[in-house]
Amino acid sequence: MLRVLVLCLMPLPALAQEAPVFATYSANSGSLPPENAWETTVTLYADGRLTLRRCTGYETEGPACKDRKAKVTPEALEAIRAAAMASELAETPAKPSDYPMVGGSVIFATVTLDGVTVTLPSDVAESDAARVANVLRAVRAAIPARLDRFLTD
Repeated sequence: MLRVLVLCLMPLPALAQEAPVFATYSANSGSLPPENAWETTVTLYADGRLTLRRCTGYETEGPACKDRKAKVTPEALEAIRAAAMASELAETPAKPSDYPMVGGSVIFATVTLDGVTVTLPSDVAESDAARVANVLRAVRAAIPARLDRFLTD
């Protein structure tokens, strides 16, 4: 009887492991006074789960942060994968801009393809802007519309 109880209390490996992160999408207000500052981070998991955290001021937890959850369709995940593969950013990463931005809000993201993380920076060389924008657009499109209000000021 004790043996059965012990076996029942042991976590199942499948339940103990979380799906890997497939993509992230982050946006923030840039440098502003605390009353106007905000930051949002969206995490898309390979199993279709999505988590969003929006914090105001310069807080990273507590009452200034709101968390939301959603699901992403398999088609949306595949669209991200296809855009990232077509961009060839894993093989040839985007170069930084010759004229770095100063101030202002930023949007950046990542996509992980077969263990390789592709970075989609907010400020890239003009020659790479279209490749980055196409993948960024696919990641953004996967985020359900009901969460749009958390992605801008």
